[in-house]
Amino acid sequence: MPFGTSHIARTASGLAFVREVRLPDGTRMRVLVVGGVFQSATYLGERRNELPFAYLRSFERMFEPGVPVHDVLLLGGGGYAYPKYLITHHPETSVDVVEIDPAITRIARRWFYLDRLIAETNCVRDGRLGLVNADGRAYLEQGGKAYDVVINDTFRGRVPACELATLEAASAVRSRLRPGGIYLANVVSHQGGQDVGFLRDVTATLDEAFGHVHIIPATDETFGGEDNYLVIATDGDYAFSDDLGVYEGFLGNVLHDEG
Repeated sequence: MPFGTSHIARTASGLAFVREVRLPDGTRMRVLVVGGVFQSATYLGERRNELPFAYLRSFERMFEPGVPVHDVLLLGGGGYAYPKYLITHHPETSVDVVEIDPAITRIARRWFYLDRLIAETNCVRDGRLGLVNADGRAYLEQGGKAYDVVINDTFRGRVPACELATLEAASAVRSRLRPGGIYLANVVSHQGGQDVGFLRDVTATLDEAFGHVHIIPATDETFGGEDNYLVIATDGDYAFSDDLGVYEGFLGNVLHDEG
């Protein structure tokens, strides 16, 4: 996966590198690297609005229950890969993106086709894409607009935004969801899933705030090194494909033994 020319920009989390890579099958991608890890990516050319990572594709699980999804809140913009996909593939859905670092949004506009999306779809003018420069936790707690789905994809380099992993944050999320709404959190564990401490903690916390919690594997073999899991929390009695289970399955023994 050789790297091409880099663009360098300063962000609140340190230097960000925008690089072009070529996958083993010849596919060309542009990636955003912060803190030594991929934060986002985009295919080049006609596939620019497709989803390059497995964990991004896992966000589509929110449509599986078949309940209406009109308003989505995404915490963490990155390269704005998922908002681009939502706008171009789900015409019934609008998304507000809360990104704390304006430098990240500028990078997405310039190198990750966000400006092109806005120009081609008029999504900002039409109210389908909201760009909010704010802290995610503060935005949740200020109250206001209700959402059908809230997605948490917040990181500072390698480190997750832990202030969004507390019980207070989970309660704030729940307060911004409409009845039966769905919360999705991208959670990373390390070294082949051997370190599931943060995943365990997030799952246990969400189990206190919501009626149902689900764990979906979302690891990308092409961009391996860390295991991604989609944690879904909701008061709705929904079923999701590839659900690993919580107490009866994947994390059951860990949660009880260390509880």
